[in-house]
Amino acid sequence: MGEQVLNVPEMVFFDWDGTLVDSYGFLNDAHGFVLDALGFPPFKEGEYKQYFGMPREILYPKIYKDKGEEAKALFESYVFDNAHKIQRMEGADVLLEALDAMDIPMGVISNKKADYIRKEAQHLGWGDYFSVVVGAGDAPEDKPSAAPMHHALSLMEARPRGEKIWLVGDTGNDLACARAFGCVPVFIEGHKDTPVLIETYKPAISAKNCAAVQKILVAL
Repeated sequence: MGEQVLNVPEMVFFDWDGTLVDSYGFLNDAHGFVLDALGFPPFKEGEYKQYFGMPREILYPKIYKDKGEEAKALFESYVFDNAHKIQRMEGADVLLEALDAMDIPMGVISNKKADYIRKEAQHLGWGDYFSVVVGAGDAPEDKPSAAPMHHALSLMEARPRGEKIWLVGDTGNDLACARAFGCVPVFIEGHKDTPVLIETYKPAISAKNCAAVQKILVAL
């Protein structure tokens, strides 16, 4: 934990991929499909890790060069058609159920398109948990900008102070977004740069999974 004084949150926002859903393998397969369709060589073992969590405007030119727009269409079609393959992250249900029982509003702030998140949430039985879903392109800028947080709050009636809002995520984009907005950064460990991210952003909570965050929430 960092030095930030923690309060029971009045609102909690989540990143999606890598935080609530175990999507690494799923997204790796999606890009594998696109690479093959466009005639690119397949990823080497573990190669996708360097791209996981990148904003779309950075990721597609890096992987697909001048075929980025064509790649986006193929990727989005694959993801939408295969939403049923997505899996929960460990402890995600426990934390979501606890927040729901406490009547704490929840939302999603992701660099994935909101339509795909909603479809995956419905498949997982989480469709009623989230008051708002802000995805790629919904705000003027995606994470790490604070713009998605401002946009999410503009869609909701509640206006809690920053110290009463938690943003739970697993990458530097999530932590940077939380710090830029001024809310409480909650870090789910596991990223390859975890020690560097903790030192750089000093999250108020750093936990191995969502179940560990739920235990901290209950203790508060």
